[in-house]
Amino acid sequence: MNAMIALALAVPADTGFISRGKRIAGVTIPDTKVSREATEIASASEPIEIFNHSLRTYLFAELIAKTQKISHDAEIVYIASILHDTGLSPAHMSPKYPFEVDGANVAKTLLRKHGVSDIRSALAWDAVALHDNGGIAQHKQVEVMLVNAGVGADFGAYLDTLPRAAVVDVLRAVPRTNFIDIFLNAAATVAKHKPLAAAHSFVADVGYCKVPGFHLPSFCDEVRTDPFADYR
Repeated sequence: MNAMIALALAVPADTGFISRGKRIAGVTIPDTKVSREATEIASASEPIEIFNHSLRTYLFAELIAKTQKISHDAEIVYIASILHDTGLSPAHMSPKYPFEVDGANVAKTLLRKHGVSDIRSALAWDAVALHDNGGIAQHKQVEVMLVNAGVGADFGAYLDTLPRAAVVDVLRAVPRTNFIDIFLNAAATVAKHKPLAAAHSFVADVGYCKVPGFHLPSFCDEVRTDPFADYR
């Protein structure tokens, strides 16, 4: 890939490359007003390592769609992909919601601002909210499934089904350097500040690994308290 492309993606504030309908590994970045604003929101609130992960998520999702010949709404897949981790950032982190819900709300708010239909806005919400829950996402609309698949691919899934040259092009254009450490630190911040919101996802694992004293109440213990004791 062109070295200037990789350079352009090395600084979060420089989103010119991905706001002009360019291509990486044969995948076109959507060039619509709402897509450009989604890019600006993500790049302004995330470290470059997480921003690049979000862009790779879209690229891998599109490569998977191409390989499997899946017809889909590429703009929604892009917006959900590029915003899916915004809930990890202080700028978009709510006091109590799971980070997936925070990111989903960012996407829905943006789409409604641009007059996007409720159906497509809800589709993007689901795609972000379920991006790390493949057990559910695989049974939802193809856009939801593709965002989850794109996330998974950036952690090593699906690679045996994708053209090696395309994967190499993605990694050259959108480097994965330092991603894991930065990502785990961001997830640990969520676990530290709102542990109960981490209970349903991988964030709980990160909390136990990286947050001293992290502990979640046991479901088995909680359900032993009879909520109807005072009704008898």
